[in-house]
Amino acid sequence: MTPPIGTSVRRLTRDRWMLGSSKVCERVTTTIPSNAIISWQESDGAFYLRERIEGDLLFPEDCIETGLVHEGGTSAAVWSIGVDAFCKVKAWCEGMELESKTIEFVRGRAPEVPVPEVIHTWIDHSWNRTFLILRRVEGQTLDEAWPRLKSDQRIEIANKIAAYCCKLASISTSRFETATGCAVVEPFLNDIADASRPSWIPRPIGPFSSESFASHLATVAPGSCLDVGDLFYFYHADLGPTNIMVLESTVVGILDWESAAYYPKFWIATKPRLSAGFYLQKDRTDQMAWSNILGDILEAAGFLQNIDGYNNWKRKRRCRE
Repeated sequence: MTPPIGTSVRRLTRDRWMLGSSKVCERVTTTIPSNAIISWQESDGAFYLRERIEGDLLFPEDCIETGLVHEGGTSAAVWSIGVDAFCKVKAWCEGMELESKTIEFVRGRAPEVPVPEVIHTWIDHSWNRTFLILRRVEGQTLDEAWPRLKSDQRIEIANKIAAYCCKLASISTSRFETATGCAVVEPFLNDIADASRPSWIPRPIGPFSSESFASHLATVAPGSCLDVGDLFYFYHADLGPTNIMVLESTVVGILDWESAAYYPKFWIATKPRLSAGFYLQKDRTDQMAWSNILGDILEAAGFLQNIDGYNNWKRKRRCRE
């Protein structure tokens, strides 16, 4: 990816950040200027976003902490902006859903599900990536809190997440697509990328009717038979312990909605059993404890797993030509 994802945000001075190829974020103690695109208040001052202008400093001062808090391979990274906001950057290609649109959709259709507050978002077409500024969600990730939680608290959290899954799954459609009808980014249901394809480039699937999606799966894995049904159910699809924010045993936020879409019903309880993203990182004594608890509760709620069917399909997957 050019430039690398880890250079998407550059802290130029203590109070100024360059965001992508065209935006500048500044912290001020005076009036917000008239050229501000958006402004917001944090506990450590007022912040605003503006277009880059000629004469802006392009290189960081020495010894300035960048604020990088997470880098996910070559296609995703997150920076802190001040103390109360984050800037999330993801690789983007035409046809993909904006995460902010999904958050807006969930806030409107399932307001009881705790989503982060979006401050501003945009697509940087020159750099093929999206920028999303979010307010910080209080609390800790479930992964951080897990070692200190009692067994009943862990189950309480899993029951709450499952209840949110049930609420979201009550929103259904006859198509495999995102909240606003875009293609879905779910590598587990796609073919194997050719080794020559850059790993940072997203590979969205669809959108598809139920028949077209079944055909896609059969084409990807010839000779397999994975029943997807006629309806698709809205699902976050990445409810790992680093994406769930808690205070004690209360769920206060669910992060990372970029993979959320309408999925086959079996996928809701199957995905936690398959993805390492559901594994615990801080507590390695039983890394699969969260995925097992959540999977069991989801299955008890009526979302039957199809591990054998999926694994059979996966074994027959072929590389994209």
